[in-house]
Amino acid sequence: MEEKENPNPLVEDVKRAIIDFCNREYEENHSYDEFNTLYPDLKHIGIAYTNTPDEKHEIQFELNLEDFTATQLVNGKEISHYDYVKENGSKEKALDCMKFEMENGEFSAFVSVDEEELRQALSLEIDGEGNFYDPLAKDLDNDGVPDRYDNDFRDSDYFESTYDVGDNLHTKEEKPSILGQIKSFQSEQKEKEVKDTKSKEHDER
Repeated sequence: MEEKENPNPLVEDVKRAIIDFCNREYEENHSYDEFNTLYPDLKHIGIAYTNTPDEKHEIQFELNLEDFTATQLVNGKEISHYDYVKENGSKEKALDCMKFEMENGEFSAFVSVDEEELRQALSLEIDGEGNFYDPLAKDLDNDGVPDRYDNDFRDSDYFESTYDVGDNLHTKEEKPSILGQIKSFQSEQKEKEVKDTKSKEHDER
C-alpha cells in the first residue's frame, strides 16, 4: 500500500492563515478541515471580491498555492501579478510571505486597484468616487459626440486640448496597490530580520 505524500507544513500554515483571514474579514466560522471543500482549485483561491461603487466593474484578488503567485483582476482580466518565489528567492520564503500577507492583510488592501496598472491593462481611469471609466467615452464639450470620435473635444482651445490633455491625469492621489504593499511588507520583514540578527550577535558578545 502506497503511503500518501506528507503535505508541506508551510503550505498547510498558509491554508490555515487563509481560513483565519476569511473568518476574520467575512465573519464566518470555517474550520481548517473545510479548506479543500472551500477551495478545490489551489490555482485559484479567491481571497477578496467586490464591485466598484457603481457596480459596473468587478475586482478580484486570488492566490495560487501551486505556483505561489498572487493576481488581481478587474472584470476577469489580470491587472497585476506577483510571483512570491521570484521575488523572495525560494519556496520557503515565498510561503512565509504568503502567510504573513494573510495574517496581516486587509480586505480593502486586496481590492485597492493601482491606477497606473488599471490604465495599462484596460485603458480605464479611476474617478473621485472610486468608479472606473473610459476617458475617451466622455463628452467633455457636451456636443453629443464621445471624445473618442470627436476631433476637438475641448472646443475652447484646440492647441491646448491636443497637446495638454494629459496634464490633469496625475493630480489625483494615488492609492498604493496590494502588490506594492506586499513589497513594502517584505522589505520591513527583511529589515526586522537584520535587526534581530544584529541584536542576537550583540547579546552573545
